[in-house]
Amino acid sequence: MMKQMMERMNWDEKALHSEIEYSKALGGKAVEYRNFIYIYNKSVPWGGDFNRVVGAKISDFKSFSEMVEQVENIHKKKKLERPDRYDIYPPALYEGIWNSFLSKMGYNLTTVIFFYSPTVDKNLSSELTLYSPSESEYIEWFHHQQKTRSYFEEEWFQRLKPLKLNFIKIFKPYWLLRNQKIVGWIYCACFDEYCRLFEVEIEEECRGCGLGRILLDAIRIECGKQGVRFVLLQSSERLRNFYERSNFKECTKNSVIRLK
Repeated sequence: MMKQMMERMNWDEKALHSEIEYSKALGGKAVEYRNFIYIYNKSVPWGGDFNRVVGAKISDFKSFSEMVEQVENIHKKKKLERPDRYDIYPPALYEGIWNSFLSKMGYNLTTVIFFYSPTVDKNLSSELTLYSPSESEYIEWFHHQQKTRSYFEEEWFQRLKPLKLNFIKIFKPYWLLRNQKIVGWIYCACFDEYCRLFEVEIEEECRGCGLGRILLDAIRIECGKQGVRFVLLQSSERLRNFYERSNFKECTKNSVIRLK
């Protein structure tokens, strides 16, 4: 049954859909063009997502150059800086062919990996709890977190606050608690059969003792309770071993092209 469901899942489309939903949750507006989706986000200066392209369907250097020209014209009309990110529709571009061409245009190419895992039905250790904070609890915690950053300014945070409150309505935050202390956190949004995860994070002083895997188990348990069959996340090749040891499997790859 699970294998049949996997065969029905189009992970390329799920990956693209969840990226768009993430941008929309951070204030972006998606406009569909013939070969790409352009996301305009006026909230970028105080914490919104990039003004960027997602789902770009390109087949060769010429089609990429034409797309870049079209997007740069959009930016000129909006009086924005040169666009700095293009997410190519999965599957990923072949780096050996594209790197040299993109480098000459002033871009870097990276490949990101999407991993999936089925949800599970089991219990956590009694000393660990997955907790969903209220809006006020979350904002207090997030404010405290941001105050430790060198770039922090209270005015900036107050402009960010309503955007963040809107974001967590869709990408719900969860904390992993050990003896009532926050040791990790994650964000997730459920879409029909799958749930997209963002920011699998463990407090620095708590790393290296298996809490990352416990957090992933905890959120897979929670998503299962909500009737979701799979969870999906994006990562780099560097963390492949961690996710594979945590019972995740690669389901698609995507190329991200950024300005140098």
